[in-house]
Amino acid sequence: MSVKFYKKLILGVMTAATTASCQSFYNNGVGEPAIVVPKAPSSVVICRSAQCGPARDSMTREYMYNALFNLFDTNLDSVVTLCEADPNTHACFENYIQFPITAGVAPATVVIDSAKLLTVNLLKNEQVINIALDYNMHYNSIRPVCRTTENQLFVKSADYVLLENTGSPCQFTTVATSQVSQVYAIDYVNLDYGEIGMQYSIGIAGHARGGGSGYMIMKFQKTAFPSAARKFVLPKQAPVVTNVNPNEKQKPGLDKTLNNQVTPGQYKVKPLPLK
Repeated sequence: MSVKFYKKLILGVMTAATTASCQSFYNNGVGEPAIVVPKAPSSVVICRSAQCGPARDSMTREYMYNALFNLFDTNLDSVVTLCEADPNTHACFENYIQFPITAGVAPATVVIDSAKLLTVNLLKNEQVINIALDYNMHYNSIRPVCRTTENQLFVKSADYVLLENTGSPCQFTTVATSQVSQVYAIDYVNLDYGEIGMQYSIGIAGHARGGGSGYMIMKFQKTAFPSAARKFVLPKQAPVVTNVNPNEKQKPGLDKTLNNQVTPGQYKVKPLPLK
């Protein structure tokens, strides 16, 4: 066989593979969201009264709930700004976040620079904070028609704070509606300046698909410090009952051998499953 034949054969195989890959990717306009759940941070840094340190050393889970609730509630009906930032210094290097998508068959870049805070509801029984945001989102300078995103914020512990939205409809094309999902793992709360730092992951599924991840700072117009600790009260942990020898004299106080950490199922706060 000639060299020309082999070149044609290789070119044909590459073309067929590319076509199959494109068909598989577009899947008739339906795709899975390109979203990766951010890893929970090893510690959440809290800043107040010009001092910063690990939240576990200076506050309880209850205080973290109240601090975040007060921050969002104080800024109700205002605009919070979003910026791509350095996770170590928390300094913004862009006044927005952006990621690529494919709208129909056209490539596009989604840019989000702010969001209006519409509602903040504290659900004591569920131990979550419902937060509705209207993102100022554009793709290729076009604003899509989107429904308000309903987010849930929960504090599993002082070192595990998550804000997420499992899916809200958004129309990037005239053909069909897509679903936008967001997950934010918060690792920095500055009560003095009204800032929250977080690892973010945003995914879009449907006729438009794509997404991105990174680190961003959410800046509020007003601060909310000091926090009113009486707004949110967590249930007391039930005492742990162990087998006790009736002949042994009991020492006052807690048994140091008992595990005094938060156990699964102790509270109703649970992450929402991503669809």
